[in-house]
Amino acid sequence: MEAHKFRTKVSENGTIIIPDNFDVKNKEVEVIILNPASQNKTKKSMKIFLGKFSGVLEGIDSDKAKYDYLMEKHK
Repeated sequence: MEAHKFRTKVSENGTIIIPDNFDVKNKEVEVIILNPASQNKTKKSMKIFLGKFSGVLEGIDSDKAKYDYLMEKHK
């Protein structure tokens, strides 16, 4: 299936305007609706997560911690 991406706005009566260069008449299509407001919420929560947990492993030798864990596990 060939994919195309474009931005448009749903009109007051609920119709979606497809650009003229897409020939989709009498063809089956898959429509995915993305809500930009929810995307902004995801971006905000990602920033909060990174701000909260960035630097947690700072100053820890992760390779040594992995080695110690594996050595203890496989005794």
